[in-house]
Amino acid sequence: PVFLGFKAPPETINTQFDMLVRAAKIKGLAIDVSSSKKLAESLDGCIIEGFPYFNTLIRVLATRCMTQAIYFSSGSVTPEEYMHYGLATPIYTHFTSPIRRYADILVHRLLAASLGIDPVPTTLESEEKSRSMCEHMNHRNRMAQQVGRSSSALFTLLFFRDKDVVEEGIVLSVRKNGIRVFIPKFGIEGSIAVAKGGGGEAEKKATAAAGAAGGGGGGGAKSDDDNNGWTFDAESLSLSNPLVPGCPRYQIFDRLQVRIFVKRSEMRREWLEMELPATATTTATKPHQPASADSKKRKDAAAPSKGRKKRPAASSASPAKDSKAKRPRRGPAGSAKKKGTKKTKKRQRGS
Repeated sequence: PVFLGFKAPPETINTQFDMLVRAAKIKGLAIDVSSSKKLAESLDGCIIEGFPYFNTLIRVLATRCMTQAIYFSSGSVTPEEYMHYGLATPIYTHFTSPIRRYADILVHRLLAASLGIDPVPTTLESEEKSRSMCEHMNHRNRMAQQVGRSSSALFTLLFFRDKDVVEEGIVLSVRKNGIRVFIPKFGIEGSIAVAKGGGGEAEKKATAAAGAAGGGGGGGAKSDDDNNGWTFDAESLSLSNPLVPGCPRYQIFDRLQVRIFVKRSEMRREWLEMELPATATTTATKPHQPASADSKKRKDAAAPSKGRKKRPAASSASPAKDSKAKRPRRGPAGSAKKKGTKKTKKRQRGS
């Protein structure tokens, strides 16, 4: 019989967990990916004291290493592909109340047909038709996920539109030109292009200077010309730059402060921006240092104006009196108005 399920990724998925294994190894943990059951047991043991979000993050990384499950018709794939890797089950299908997903409705119709309660629907008698319906459901499922992500991104942008905050973030992944961080307080993620100048004002200047100096890493380190001296180590999942003062180094699962704000382009396009806190720290400390100097300048600028206000009353009042005394009488326009008013009065009396 034709039925629906979740097509599992092939066994070669083990090679997709290389990054996950290296990430856990950095924290002194071992993950067994020989089977889905071993993987689940390893993830249960990934706990670090004082790091409550570590288990959540390692599970997120494990999920992203897997291929997304899809709907399929049993006649279109081999039985070896029926298994659901993430759930560690040899065969899986939806069987909830048929009020939410169309896949549930199809499963219930097929179940009713297999039990002899109802006949097999005409649309499900053709294998080609069943395969087409599965592809359509997979497409709509991906579109629904995209809509959900877009909606979350929109409301996150609206939330931060009038805010400029600095919160603790955790490095979730490291790339050749930057890092991706997770903000536990808000449950959001964002990328910081460190190699492209996303590391705050001080680090931007140092990065630009390093790029102008040649972009080559010190001590024979290899780096891309476009990375301004930043070197990515795939084994330790870290990004470093020996040319920048302080030799900054960012590694997966590092905790750091992240500035979150909304950036607007000249075309009034808005997006959520994240960067390292050097810029936020600098802008936060700027007002405290020049505050006394600014206040002195304001006092000095305000002093002459107070002096002008305290001039003798005669000098300021006499011109006003003179101007009133020498003010010319109303011209023809004024007289015309008076005449006009008299005419209107006469007309009113006559009427």
